[in-house]
Amino acid sequence: MRLLLCFLILLFASGVRAQKPAKVGIENTPQVTINTVFTGMKAGDTTGLRACFHPDATLHGVVTKPTGETVVSAGSISGWFEGMQKADVGDWEEELNYTELNVDGHLASAWTPYVFNYKGELHHCGVNAFQLVKDGAGGQWRILHITDTRRDAEGDCSPVSKQTPREAIETLATNWHLAAANADSVAFFDAMADDAIYIGTDKGEHWTKAEFLGFAAPYFTRGKAWNFTATERHVFYDPNQQVAYWDELLHTWMGPCRGTAVVKRHGPDGWKIAHYTLSMTIPNDKVNGVVELLGEPRKER
Repeated sequence: MRLLLCFLILLFASGVRAQKPAKVGIENTPQVTINTVFTGMKAGDTTGLRACFHPDATLHGVVTKPTGETVVSAGSISGWFEGMQKADVGDWEEELNYTELNVDGHLASAWTPYVFNYKGELHHCGVNAFQLVKDGAGGQWRILHITDTRRDAEGDCSPVSKQTPREAIETLATNWHLAAANADSVAFFDAMADDAIYIGTDKGEHWTKAEFLGFAAPYFTRGKAWNFTATERHVFYDPNQQVAYWDELLHTWMGPCRGTAVVKRHGPDGWKIAHYTLSMTIPNDKVNGVVELLGEPRKER
């Protein structure tokens, strides 16, 4: 029983900075409820937290042993509150990598990978899965269920990245182009998801990652691939989802080109390129000349 209580306490400790619990009816979103609970957990303060939970709320922990056996442990909200009140403030810090939120009417689910630090040292990591319902006083979102996983084997966990998602995507894009300029094929193709698609400027260039590698290998082997530099870039990121995209204007040997990319999460903090399209930019007053030069059949206006 003591081990179960300890597990539940660790499960719900938070890395969010302390603040007073949000008032019911103010900023009614699932994220506000989650943040309020995490704030109270780190501060060791249960004041007002009961309102964040549905009366029938349940807790479960899922652990997979080295033997492959999966163990499911059930706990209680009251037991967790009692354990929190006995904990020393600041000993437990749970940092979230991100929150993937899905909402349908008055039902929401939140997927939150986390890293748990005990007295400043990385202790374990996993995922919290929340289910929330909007049925509280004033339309407040309340937690209906929480389940988490926990991993603590060597190499399983890494500290939470200090970069914002936008910064991480910007870094990915810049380093990807730099890898091509440096003829670093490992870094270049490792930045792409295994099922990535690359679309080049030629109408026949619709390549899988493997096909693109086959085309590009001779360029990387000779030590000089291509050197594209972004002169403008716009990153679009939805914090509730695991997919983002960017568009950019590139300075290239072909003149100004336009690139667009779709990226998806890879691990708690990483991103991989899932789709990239490269296109040449043509001034409107030169389109007819380019079309005639290509000699391709074209549709009448």
